[in-house]
Amino acid sequence: MPKYLMLFILTFIVYSCKDNKMIEENSMLKNQLNELKTNLATYQQTAKSLDFLIKQMSDVKARINTNYGTIEVEFLPDKAPLHCFNFISRAESGYYNNTQFHRVIKGFMIQGGDPNTKTDRKETYGQGGPIVNLPHEFNDVKHTPGILSMARPGNVAVGAGSQFFIMHAAYPSLDGQYTAFGKVISGMDAVDKIANVPTIEAGRLDRPEKPVIIRSIEVYR
Repeated sequence: MPKYLMLFILTFIVYSCKDNKMIEENSMLKNQLNELKTNLATYQQTAKSLDFLIKQMSDVKARINTNYGTIEVEFLPDKAPLHCFNFISRAESGYYNNTQFHRVIKGFMIQGGDPNTKTDRKETYGQGGPIVNLPHEFNDVKHTPGILSMARPGNVAVGAGSQFFIMHAAYPSLDGQYTAFGKVISGMDAVDKIANVPTIEAGRLDRPEKPVIIRSIEVYR
């Protein structure tokens, strides 16, 4: 039962009861009501904070500058505010500068955002990320060409880190399983060029033979 509904029911019981002595004696009911009121206030404050964050990001865009061209994206903060903020703040800090699109599959997607790709330790590509992961924000956005979405490990409980991917084709099997948080508004030709580069061990590593570099990501309004 939703907590707000339980709160309503408990409030109704308390205020509709004519026996004040019985209300005072029922300490368990009072404690539950107080706890629910506290939780409700916390949820309301969290909702206000997210609303503020969503409004702040409503018109933010980013240019992903690569050695194959520029990809311009806009964000979907109303669908995944935490993921948008995560990407924007990392991009502004330079976290993604000189990383690579380390996994490329034509007719599927191009994946980047791993800090390990700044090094020559190619055996670690695809394994890097932050210390603290994000909770998923699965939503109703379809994984169609140009959608910006968040990569994650096979274990859903782990959450998502810093790695992201851009769809090169439609893949309905990803819908509701990965967090879509943006979309390409310009530069699908660059996405197409990257998706078509020769790769090493197709179907296993899918790593470009020659590095596809994310030189920088510019965040702007």
